[in-house]
Amino acid sequence: MKPLRYYGAILTARSAIFALRAIGRNATHFPGGLAMKICPQFLKHIEKPPVLIGVTGTNGKTTVSNMIGDVLKAAKIPYANNALGSNIQEGIIVTMLEATTFWGKRKAEYCVLEIDERVSPKIYPYLKPTYLVVTNLFRDSYRRNAHVGYIADILQETIPSETTLILNADDLISLNLKPDNRRVTFGVDRLENEVEIRDSRIKDIHYCLQCGHRLTFDFNRYHHLGKAHCEGCGYTSPNGDVVITHVDETRKKMTLRIFDEHFEVKKIGDNITDLYNSVAAIALLHTFGMKTEEILHHFDGIEVVKSRYDVSELNGKKVIVMMAKDQNPIATSRVCDFIRRYPRHERIGVVLMNEASDHHTVSENIAFIYDTDFEYLNQPNITQVLFGGMRYLDFIARYKLAGIGEDRVNGAPDEASAVQLVDLDKVDTVFILYGTKTEPQALSAKRALLERMSEREVKA
Repeated sequence: MKPLRYYGAILTARSAIFALRAIGRNATHFPGGLAMKICPQFLKHIEKPPVLIGVTGTNGKTTVSNMIGDVLKAAKIPYANNALGSNIQEGIIVTMLEATTFWGKRKAEYCVLEIDERVSPKIYPYLKPTYLVVTNLFRDSYRRNAHVGYIADILQETIPSETTLILNADDLISLNLKPDNRRVTFGVDRLENEVEIRDSRIKDIHYCLQCGHRLTFDFNRYHHLGKAHCEGCGYTSPNGDVVITHVDETRKKMTLRIFDEHFEVKKIGDNITDLYNSVAAIALLHTFGMKTEEILHHFDGIEVVKSRYDVSELNGKKVIVMMAKDQNPIATSRVCDFIRRYPRHERIGVVLMNEASDHHTVSENIAFIYDTDFEYLNQPNITQVLFGGMRYLDFIARYKLAGIGEDRVNGAPDEASAVQLVDLDKVDTVFILYGTKTEPQALSAKRALLERMSEREVKA
């Protein structure tokens, strides 16, 4: 019999959801917190959908979850998800409430959950995923996930043995999770004319996890992602079960090998991380049991979430708003690498506004900016590198240490002032890079920049 406090928690949480939504709030976090206070083991008692799809990992969780959800929706498969809510306990509780009747009886057959790696010990004892995608494991936010081995240990200890894992064949850290579990692997082959990146400041694995011998990388895509082998014990990176083998940039198509068959599907996005997100979602959906032709058909309708990569063009100049996760040196380095590969004939300005702070609490640890590959921005065609936020002097110092000329760096204590420093005579394209908590400021900066461009054209 379920305890009375569980029913009290349901009543309180649902009342909070009703009240918050009545005043226009999403109600995706606070009601879950109330339920936890009343009944700490709330997730143990509520009925769960029979098929739970989890998505975790350092980078790409949200995008992969959204891709999976988009295909299920297009296939008219009803499901619950936390796309609008948080990926920690409180948000997941609200999602479970949405997936059940008023008193907690199951009504959804499927559920897609984005799950933060750190909350695994509080989730997996009660919610045991049928399938779990682990996108990758990298060094992350320095206040919570700075040690990738620590995060890997948490997942190793908490992922249920019965869960089928969808793992990145190019990431030797996440690939070695729960070796006895059933698994399907995904990856991206070395693409035509792809250049290795061996100058990343961070590489979180150097030694074989099987025997401790130093690894030899046969292909290093970036950081510790790629293909490696061990000359000590013979261990080698697997080829992967679901793999992107070729990308046609002209036709915006990519070729997939799904086990022994080859297919062509729409290429989503312009970044290598978009390829990994796409193939991870496809691997999950194939393992879930959806027919390949149906997956690929529905995949053609997917677009990159506009807030994560948004291009505006006015009077021959572009403004590109792009996400670069705050306090995450890997994600920010990937964006810097993307920018340095942008067409060299264009003069580029970069405005970074992923402030080194966690919500309302300012972080004193700025180590992540010294682990970020800002050296990638030291290119002749990158004419301005700016920063907006209270740490602007620290970022300016870091830019200079990266070799970027003093005449090209600047900053301001707030985002709005920083974007005003963009010299429109020196740039053809401006990248505005924002963090998880500064999207509103980035969109406001984009509007301000477009207004300046428009006014400039009128005066001309």
